[in-house]
Amino acid sequence: MPAKLIVRIDDRIAIWLAITFIAMASLSSVVAQTGVVAHPGTMVVAVVVNNTNPVTNITTPDLRKLFTGDKRSWAGGVAVRLFVRAPGAYERVVLLKLLGMSESEYKAYWTARVFRGEAQAEPVALFSNAMQKEALTIFPGAIALIDFQDVKPGMRVVKVDGHSPGEAGYPLN
Repeated sequence: MPAKLIVRIDDRIAIWLAITFIAMASLSSVVAQTGVVAHPGTMVVAVVVNNTNPVTNITTPDLRKLFTGDKRSWAGGVAVRLFVRAPGAYERVVLLKLLGMSESEYKAYWTARVFRGEAQAEPVALFSNAMQKEALTIFPGAIALIDFQDVKPGMRVVKVDGHSPGEAGYPLN
């Protein structure tokens, strides 16, 4: 009986290792200089907001202001709720590139803002696009960056500088 138990545990470990290996291989990831896992340039990241948000276009400077906390409300007074992907997600790499920061600079930036009383907390980091979808549905002022292929009903895609995701000139390609 103990031998069967060992085989079952070994099988589970082997299966877990195989799944992990396949997942890592399928990501075709490279580690950026900041230590953040980045995917090749095949993904297009969209700016998405809550479906009730009337915004249809945003400039790159305004997008930076939103994600740095410098702009705290939408036209009409609805408070901005920032949702970002956790470190290691491609959307996080795009965010850091947009802001011109490394992961450590981003963390230090938000720590300083909180310490100075300029923000209550750093943006909520979510581990999946499904979690972002839920957050976008719940919070009227929500904004997030998401893989364009993962955009679901309840998310409004916002043009950036007049360009839709994937178009020439779209700054988050």
